Amino acid sequence: MEDEIRWKVTDPLGNEIVLYEQRLSGHIRKEHDMKDAENREAIEEQVKFSIQMPRFIIKDEIEGRFKYLDLVDVSKNSIKHYRALTVIVDFNVKPYKVVTWFANRSIHYKGTDEELIYDERFQNNVRSYLQVR
Repeated sequence: MEDEIRWKVTDPLGNEIVLYEQRLSGHIRKEHDMKDAENREAIEEQVKFSIQMPRFIIKDEIEGRFKYLDLVDVSKNSIKHYRALTVIVDFNVKPYKVVTWFANRSIHYKGTDEELIYDERFQNNVRSYLQVR
């Protein structure tokens, strides 16, 4: 059983998404090497914002999970560094929950139009898939 909710946000489709303390302290902090865990922790606030206002939402390879994609600032020593952020959210449970997140130098995605759930450039034509669930 997951424990207390660390934070809760609403995505642009009106879905409430939570991050549990246990997920943060267990998977996100402990199951990665120290540097990676520190980097993930440093962008936590940006993760919240990216769920609220992602560039894209696409289906994940795992059924019932979705990827929220955005750019994040991981600047160091006044040198700007931007990375492609991927936040994985599980829609198989209520409330919907953050599984993990990671920031990479690039993003690679191959898929179909049906796998694209949300594109911020076309907010008026957003797919209703998540809203119907």
